Amino acid sequence: MPEIAGSLWSVPSERQHEAIERLQAPGLRRLHWDMTDGRFAKPGGFTASRALALTEATGLAAEAHIMAEYPLQEIDAWSEFCDLIVVHAESPRWAQAIDRISARGCIPGLAISPGTPAAVVPADMAVLCMSITPGTAGSAFNDTVLNKVSSLRNASSQRRIGLDGGVQRLHVESAEEAGANWLVVGTDLFLSGAAHLWNDVLRRNA
Repeated sequence: MPEIAGSLWSVPSERQHEAIERLQAPGLRRLHWDMTDGRFAKPGGFTASRALALTEATGLAAEAHIMAEYPLQEIDAWSEFCDLIVVHAESPRWAQAIDRISARGCIPGLAISPGTPAAVVPADMAVLCMSITPGTAGSAFNDTVLNKVSSLRNASSQRRIGLDGGVQRLHVESAEEAGANWLVVGTDLFLSGAAHLWNDVLRRNA
């Protein structure tokens, strides 16, 4: 069963702590923090300080998804509390950011937008396949991304392969069949009233 990382992008700030605690009981163990610079993707997401406060308050593992034109300058703040940091293949000089992530003792990952081919990702690097345009939380899941996941999995049996954007409970089985072992879930998990449908997945993650 793929690992679930909860994204609170669309959850109002006053409800975020409660939303996390509510899902810890069935087994949520990882939080996915989105950061944007307002240029690479529209404004939204979290500052490192806000994400750190919520992570420490809940005691969950954390990962960062940096949607920025120049992600290198953002790495150090997020590496203080995240074990995995993802930057975008479409960002200039992303390779320098990857090197900095590794130097800070974190696992580096590369996100690829819907129009970016899987071939740009170095062999065996963790990869997060976007099924929506970055920064458009709440958009519908694009099933064609599963072909990209399958291509990546066929090229490597060991790498971490994720899906992010519009993921719902009904997509879990097809994502797993395609080869995804990591799912970033936001709206369907926290805001749709369908959280109980995720309980079996979360329990298997725990």
